[in-house]
Amino acid sequence: MSKTDEVYQELRHRILSGEFVAGYRLVIDALAREFGISPIPVREAIRRLEAEDLVDFQPNVGAQVSRIDERTYEEVLTVEARLEGWATALAAPYLTPEDYEILRTVAQRMDEALDRADLRTYGELNRQFHQTIRRRCPNRYLVEQITACAAKLDRVRSNMFTLVPERARASLQEHYQILQSLVEKAPTEVLEHLVEDHQLQTLESYRAHRRQRKLSAVARE
Repeated sequence: MSKTDEVYQELRHRILSGEFVAGYRLVIDALAREFGISPIPVREAIRRLEAEDLVDFQPNVGAQVSRIDERTYEEVLTVEARLEGWATALAAPYLTPEDYEILRTVAQRMDEALDRADLRTYGELNRQFHQTIRRRCPNRYLVEQITACAAKLDRVRSNMFTLVPERARASLQEHYQILQSLVEKAPTEVLEHLVEDHQLQTLESYRAHRRQRKLSAVARE
């Protein structure tokens, strides 16, 4: 792994985990000193993060962690939901017994994470569940589009179940339902609808959380 890759992976982790919050300044010289390298790989890593909309450059400020655009989040998630349903249906015939075992294990670990109220781990396992299915999708271009959508959504999604903990239990049951439908070789349209609806339910929970947050803010005024 190159120095640029190492810096990119570490900075991306800090942003997605919430260690670097929206508006946090990424000072290239300071980061170069921290990593013990020249500024060039740091600058290249930050440019990659900018391409994922995780970082933006402000005049007289420099690089900083981008702020979450709620409208963009909703629009991208709506597109991703449709694409994820399609990719799941295309992947279904290519899933192996080993894949099913991985999915069962991930779902069980999600259940255990909920039992101990570890919602951040639950969110990571949620992503792993869908990635396990998606990697069997034969349409590489479709997978690339979903990956691009995911890159824009990950910062919110990594904290989604912390923001909306009541969504997690329903989400888990939906994962079990998706797994059962895959094992039972459900028709393509059933799989597409099931996965798309699963994703959109998360969006509805996010919208409800946002509405409640606005109402609370008004009540405090």
